[in-house]
Amino acid sequence: MSKVQLYVYDLSHGMAKSMSLMLTGKQIDGIWHTAVVAYGREIFYGQGILESVPGTTHHGPPLHMIDVGETHIDESTLNEYLRSLGEMYTPTKYHLIEFNCNHFSADLVGFLTGQDIPSWISDLPAEFLSTPFGQAMKPQIDAMFRRTAPSERPIPGPGRLPTPPASGAATPSLASTLLNSVAAQAAGNAQSSTTTPAVGASGGPKALDPEISPLIAVSSSAHFQSILIQHPAVVVNFTNTPSCPPCRVIKPVYETISASHATTYGAKGARFVEIELGIGEGREIASRYGVHATPTFMFFKDGKRVDELKGAAKRELEIKVENFLEECFPTHPHRKVYLPAIGSLPKQPITASVVPAFPALISKLEGFLRGKGKEQDLRVTQEEVVPYLEGKKSLSNAELQTMVEKWIRATGSLLDSVQAEESFPIIDLWRVGLTKPPIASLLALRLSPTAQSNSTSNPVSTILSLASTTLTTKSNSTPKPFLITVLRFATNLLASHELANLILAHDSHSDVQEKMISVLVESLLHPDVGVRTAAAGVGLNMGIWRQTSSGDEDGRAEVNWEVEMISALVEGIGRETDEDVAHRLLAALGLVIYLSPGYESTVKPMLEVLGAKETIEKKARQWKKKEVKKLGEEIAGKMC
Repeated sequence: MSKVQLYVYDLSHGMAKSMSLMLTGKQIDGIWHTAVVAYGREIFYGQGILESVPGTTHHGPPLHMIDVGETHIDESTLNEYLRSLGEMYTPTKYHLIEFNCNHFSADLVGFLTGQDIPSWISDLPAEFLSTPFGQAMKPQIDAMFRRTAPSERPIPGPGRLPTPPASGAATPSLASTLLNSVAAQAAGNAQSSTTTPAVGASGGPKALDPEISPLIAVSSSAHFQSILIQHPAVVVNFTNTPSCPPCRVIKPVYETISASHATTYGAKGARFVEIELGIGEGREIASRYGVHATPTFMFFKDGKRVDELKGAAKRELEIKVENFLEECFPTHPHRKVYLPAIGSLPKQPITASVVPAFPALISKLEGFLRGKGKEQDLRVTQEEVVPYLEGKKSLSNAELQTMVEKWIRATGSLLDSVQAEESFPIIDLWRVGLTKPPIASLLALRLSPTAQSNSTSNPVSTILSLASTTLTTKSNSTPKPFLITVLRFATNLLASHELANLILAHDSHSDVQEKMISVLVESLLHPDVGVRTAAAGVGLNMGIWRQTSSGDEDGRAEVNWEVEMISALVEGIGRETDEDVAHRLLAALGLVIYLSPGYESTVKPMLEVLGAKETIEKKARQWKKKEVKKLGEEIAGKMC
């Protein structure tokens, strides 16, 4: 008998906790690596099944040590079981997300104790990949762990990782830092001198290869039960590959189906499982569900078996899976209609990228500050900030961080010394600064929930608070240069994926979010067309974020500002006299309501109460531009 513990390590060393919200829109507290400790051995999966003296791996001390029970299985039986698992958990099959140490730990804990590992560990890959960032990073993660033939290139040695391939869009520096940190830790599993292979692997059937399929191989009852509990839709292939020719025929078909419909590529989809009868507790699991022939496919909805298919009929299996998924995840109404105008809307946020005449901007600021004793703050702005924004001065990461900290302090001091109508040069410099990804990333770190700064020490809160207060007190008499500059600042703020996630996706910055919405709603109805144009740009970026940050409709979270924004956009469209502004407002409205998770219950009834269909159809008769008229008719006729 032996006590069994789960050792939990964070591969990101805290970076996931501080960066995840800004990168993914979700708070992820760690990238978990686990190991199972029993009989004085720490056993884990990395470059094969390895073991170490507990707590002596290269990961350092565990972050958590979770008691998962006691085992009455003797050590020789444990070794026999590890040898059987060695057929699946080979070095070449390790994958950071799809086939990792946590899958192994779940199998081993289930075998030893009948228990499962905590869901906050096992659910992490699906949670991460349900975000657009996770889906975008998956090809790079695959590249880091992809098996290569000897003729292609050698496996990297200690401390070296394959270089991720270039992608369509530049990977943010924060994302690269996080990804490479995690991958380096994961790839280092076999690099510690204290680790040795746990057992020798015997010959046997070819196990699931997660490099070409998102299937998960299961060999313990406890692991299988945990999957049924954690996933609303599960498809299982009971197979006996070595001795069953039909199993071998249907296997690649099943892998292809799973690649198209697996939950690991987004929140909507099934968890596809493969259970080899000859590995681990495969026969016991099959017997429990009355499987007498292979291949047998079973379909589980909310943990209950709802259908099954026997045999290797390709087309019948495809139809069964498609019908099963439609039953589990009914198609959103917007998926059932043709919406070409919505589909052609921009996917990338717009930016207010006009470069100002810096000497004129500084001259105005000097005039506003004359005699107010702010020479030091003005010197920081003029001699350090402006040269960097102009591209005349390059800075290391440390130098840039120091400069931004000084700039933030100077901004607070300067804004306290001028009237709202005199603050636009200060705000415009930040508007330009937000077009620089390193500055946007530093502001995101400062706004992250783990940052130790308060609202008075970051320019985002300060500027939006100033604008909100000014609009409240002065309304339509708010100076136009000031208001347009604030709106362009907000446009660039939401053009940054990291900052938009922090402001729009989470309630940790509800105050900032509330002030931004307040400024936007007032500005959408402003009498000046220039102000309305700038406000429509902010609304468009909010709509683009709503689409690009949410994945498919089942991965979208409801957001607090959605209802207020829809109401303001409909009213703005009804009042708008400029066709170009109306086009932006229509685009923003369409993107906000498209695939809305609360469309049937909240959004559609609200659109009816607002009279959105009638409002847009009436305006559409006045519009001259074909693309504006088409978008309006599509939203009114098919979405309202």
